[in-house]
Amino acid sequence: MFSWSTCLIVMIFGSVVGMFVNWGIYNLAWNKRRISPWGPLPEELSHRSWGTRLPIVGWLRMKHETRQHGYLFWVRPFWIELGMALFFGYTYSHFANVTYLAREAATDVSPFLLWTQAIPFLCMTTLLCIATFVDFDERMIPDEVTVFGTLLALVLAAFIPESRLFDTAALLNGELVYLHAYSPKEWFEWGRETRALLYSMGLLGFWGIASMPKLCTLRYGLKRGVQLMFASVIRPRRNSLSPNEKRKRKPFTVTTVIAVSCMLGWVFLYSIWAWGEATQWESLFSSVLGMTGGLVLVWGVRIIGSVAAQQEAMGFGDVTLMAMIGAFLGWQAVIITFFIAPFAGLIIGIIQAIARKENELAFGPYLSLGAIIIVLFWENVWERIYGVLDKQIDAVPFVLLLLLSAMGGMLFVWRIIKEKILA
Repeated sequence: MFSWSTCLIVMIFGSVVGMFVNWGIYNLAWNKRRISPWGPLPEELSHRSWGTRLPIVGWLRMKHETRQHGYLFWVRPFWIELGMALFFGYTYSHFANVTYLAREAATDVSPFLLWTQAIPFLCMTTLLCIATFVDFDERMIPDEVTVFGTLLALVLAAFIPESRLFDTAALLNGELVYLHAYSPKEWFEWGRETRALLYSMGLLGFWGIASMPKLCTLRYGLKRGVQLMFASVIRPRRNSLSPNEKRKRKPFTVTTVIAVSCMLGWVFLYSIWAWGEATQWESLFSSVLGMTGGLVLVWGVRIIGSVAAQQEAMGFGDVTLMAMIGAFLGWQAVIITFFIAPFAGLIIGIIQAIARKENELAFGPYLSLGAIIIVLFWENVWERIYGVLDKQIDAVPFVLLLLLSAMGGMLFVWRIIKEKILA
């Protein structure tokens, strides 16, 4: 049930989360900037008032620091914190309405359904917001966001199975059914067998290897390329601090974190498979497949686009970002997210191309926007894809492969036209 007092508390909490978002934007970027009411004082200033540490209004009280941080530096963080407060309030209202409709349609509804739906979504949105503005600023997405977000999504899927999206078609029949890896059909018959565990462990390992910084090239042949890839993971070349210092040849910190996370993740998968409830394993396995679906889809576009067009089609940060989104939402939602993202960014992309004369477009923000739109309008989205998936769910991988092949062919033809005719 919606409550104005609860909504106000949620909005206040959202403004505090907005402060964390601003911290992440400036501190997780490649070129870090110390712009924060909680950060160290610039040398020219002797003190800040306590009011600068308040969400939203604190940035208004920092407007006089333009000489230290740049003209209008406070505008974006101010609107981010205000926007997060309003969005948290809207999200609470949205899921309060969703919960009300679920209770009207079904009887076995958890009293905590509103929060089990809203909290994971807000966690995802917070991470997407950080990734979005870092991508706008630097054309890169921090691994700290996508790796942590993916692992968080897997943990939430296991311990809060009610965080999954609804099968709204089943809700019309009085059943509260959460989306799983084979929705809208029944769960796999082999879903609790050993092979399901082995599949999930293999896919988690695949995600780990894919997410690690590495060198990928076929310039010296397949065998040598694989050797170089693993060598670049285990003993990457790093720049020395000085000409006389011995070059460091140890894994990057993020590589170590991912490797340890995968090993702990295998133990976690086995624990939920062996001792967890059926709904927990079903939710976790579905999250792993969603993670893999997002990863493979965008990675495929990146590889095919780069080969066909002879230029980088998408950054690898977009690949890991979609893996995170898939882990939160499932493969059904992540596919729709990918196809609506270009429409979400079309207008902004055109304005950017005209105003800044830029040909490169940060795609991560539009993937993020697409994911948020999908969740907020999930009932309408599911109604439109339910019939197709119910009849042809097994054909989805082949259809996607066909679309990727067609995309590669079109990009190749367009490259030839540019080189031979338009040059």
